[in-house]
Amino acid sequence: MPPNNPPPDRFQREIDDIIRLAERRLEKQSFSNRMRRSTRRLGGAVGGFGLRLPPAETLGGLGLAFLMVSWFLTLGLVPIGIVLRLQPWIAGIGIVLLVLAILASIMRSRSGNSGGAGAKMWRGERISYGSPYGESFLNRLRRMLRGR
Repeated sequence: MPPNNPPPDRFQREIDDIIRLAERRLEKQSFSNRMRRSTRRLGGAVGGFGLRLPPAETLGGLGLAFLMVSWFLTLGLVPIGIVLRLQPWIAGIGIVLLVLAILASIMRSRSGNSGGAGAKMWRGERISYGSPYGESFLNRLRRMLRGR
């Protein structure tokens, strides 16, 4: 065997590791994740319409913009009758968008999906970017005061 070719059993071990990690990942998946993935596949196969909300920041910005337009219309600078009838509807849309932004932000923080990417994984293992020197003094003090 030439020295620059790795042994075949090394490849087999790497393939076995990959398969084992994939099986472990499938076992860890919750029922809701599997259902969401299957409905997404079904929607893609049928060409269905997937409704996804924009990010919370966008919803909040749109909500504030609608509320600003609504406030501008209440100043009476535009004396058109239909505009005055639209003002409560515009204010309502702004409030709904702001409430949706707050709820989306809360749900995102509770699911742990703060950056949009979820938990960082490498080869099936979770990685954390904590301090390599261990726990800081303040974190240790907080943990002691919480009783952990």
